[in-house]
Amino acid sequence: MALITWNESLSVKISSFDDQHIKLIEMINDFYDNIKIRANDDNISTLISGMKRYAIMHFDIEEKYMVKYNYPDYHEHKKEHDLFISKVKELESKFNQGKLIVSFEITSFLKDWLKAHIMGTDKKYTEFFIKNGVK
Repeated sequence: MALITWNESLSVKISSFDDQHIKLIEMINDFYDNIKIRANDDNISTLISGMKRYAIMHFDIEEKYMVKYNYPDYHEHKKEHDLFISKVKELESKFNQGKLIVSFEITSFLKDWLKAHIMGTDKKYTEFFIKNGVK
């Protein structure tokens, strides 16, 4: 059973961003599945690193559009992105140093943050980006 299931309530009505959000959800679900089966540390490390890289890429794309169209809440939105990446980098570092046991608490953090960010912060840009032709 998936930790997060994509549904229309998570859509920001911009297909390129929805597709990226779906990919992040799939990655979190894959991470969760690997935690459940107690996958080896190399597997978990690879998954954490992959999620981090994909989130950075996705945030960069969103932020470029925000700058291009002078999105009024850019700085607040970017601050959320930066805090998330900082937290994931910290988790990754602690895990790779053997100072962190990956647990369901981490998957809950990822799930809760992503859902709250998409449904709260990201949905605020929907109308603005659509008006500016972002698809």
